[in-house]
Amino acid sequence: MSPPPPPPSVQSPTADLPTLSTYPTTTQSDRISSLHLIADSIAQQRQSASFTLITHPYPLSLSILLLGVLYQYLDYATFATTAGGVVMTLLLVVRMVTAGYISLAETINFTWLEGPAGLRLAGKKGHGRSPSGGGASSGNVDPAPLTKTNSGNLHGSGGGGGGGGGGGGNGKRSRNNSNSSARGAEGRDVENVVVVSKWGEEEEIIGALVMRVLRKEKKAVVRAWTVKLRYRGKGVGRALLEEGVRVAKEKGVGNVEFERDHAILPDLFNGGLERREKKAKGMLVEVLKEQGVGR
Repeated sequence: MSPPPPPPSVQSPTADLPTLSTYPTTTQSDRISSLHLIADSIAQQRQSASFTLITHPYPLSLSILLLGVLYQYLDYATFATTAGGVVMTLLLVVRMVTAGYISLAETINFTWLEGPAGLRLAGKKGHGRSPSGGGASSGNVDPAPLTKTNSGNLHGSGGGGGGGGGGGGNGKRSRNNSNSSARGAEGRDVENVVVVSKWGEEEEIIGALVMRVLRKEKKAVVRAWTVKLRYRGKGVGRALLEEGVRVAKEKGVGNVEFERDHAILPDLFNGGLERREKKAKGMLVEVLKEQGVGR
């Protein structure tokens, strides 16, 4: 009696799904794509900020109160015209308040990426601020806006000039040598790491994390962390954090943290942003514990 034929092979239902790869990159094209993604993420924050301002209880209540007062004293035609003007004025104010996001997005370039350790994108009151966010396996953590701080003259300040042509020339060479030495020392003590997530055969970059390793301080600072909108909530953001922490651990870093403060709206309107920030920090703590890196 002949043996029964072998059962037909069953292909895994996930065999044809594209794979997700997350790794630190050094190629120029990947870094450019990552910067574009971060800039787009910042620009998208303008829509979220506008919605927050329009729907916040305080401005919404004041707008309704103003329209109610006008309704009491104006006829229907005049009221309709005036109400339209009031609404347009409020929308214009919202547009002006949130315009800073577009300006911030335009500053995302290689100067920001490779600049001095003190160079950040500036936010309100000159405080250092950081973008964090991205899709998380436990839910969405929206990318937060990049901001900057006042870091003074990025190329250093000049010393006093010497008397006469010879003295001025020596002073200039001395300052140039000093600046070159400072940049060389910083290059040894500071390393900028870009981690990317790619999806499928086309290797489209769908997530990016920018981290600055500070060897003297033995810590790494996450300066940007974002995921394309349609890929959020699928674990891409967490994968970026895990890879970033792994790279930091390999470089002997004992602490990984987000740059502090990343809001440009008045504090009154930052409740939602603070909740997302708390969620992002909680995820970072989980990843640090999993990989045995102390904070």
